[in-house]
Amino acid sequence: MEHLTQPWSNIVSISSVKTKHNYYKMSKDVNKLVTPIGTAIYPKLVEPDTAFDEAGVYTCKLHVTKEEFAEFKDKVDKMADAAYTAECTAQGKELRKATSCPVRITQDGDYEILAKQKAKITTRKGETIEFTVPLYDSQVKIIDNKPKIGSGSRIRLSVVFSPWFVSSQGWGYTLRLKEAQVLELVEYGGGGGSSFSAEADGYTSVATGENLNDALEAQDPVAPF
Repeated sequence: MEHLTQPWSNIVSISSVKTKHNYYKMSKDVNKLVTPIGTAIYPKLVEPDTAFDEAGVYTCKLHVTKEEFAEFKDKVDKMADAAYTAECTAQGKELRKATSCPVRITQDGDYEILAKQKAKITTRKGETIEFTVPLYDSQVKIIDNKPKIGSGSRIRLSVVFSPWFVSSQGWGYTLRLKEAQVLELVEYGGGGGSSFSAEADGYTSVATGENLNDALEAQDPVAPF
């Protein structure tokens, strides 16, 4: 768990960044994937989940059909095989693989894709960087007034394949959550530039905002993760 120790004056707020990895020099664009449209399970796309990490984590589980799962998993497996081979070669030995996997079949038999993104990180220079997840409606318009997106919403995600190695856990990978498109909104009670294509008769936001490319031009796109 990462703890924030830097003063608030060092915080930079951004909505999407390029990532750097010590072990893999891979292009973000090459590793970018768009999931099938799925049913969201306990999505945390607007406010990060702080239950197990005080810095907060944006997460979304998608349940998709068996056929969609197989097609998406095939793309991810090809990336994973190449990344695993590269890491084994770099270390000169065969590495054990972590038991957890973000593309999995649950105990209940659901075909699940898990994506996540830390809400805050602290760089080696002591700068704290905040992340948000850009949201789009069915017409690929950015959602300015973010709704309370609940379970049952129909969503697709833009993710980045991100491999990692930790000696105590082994080799694994994460699907970094970068963007989300809300096609059908179920709100919960209580208190051009995107990766997507438009969907007719889907959810549309009230406000019409700038696209992601325009937004990214106004911010520093590079930060370690």
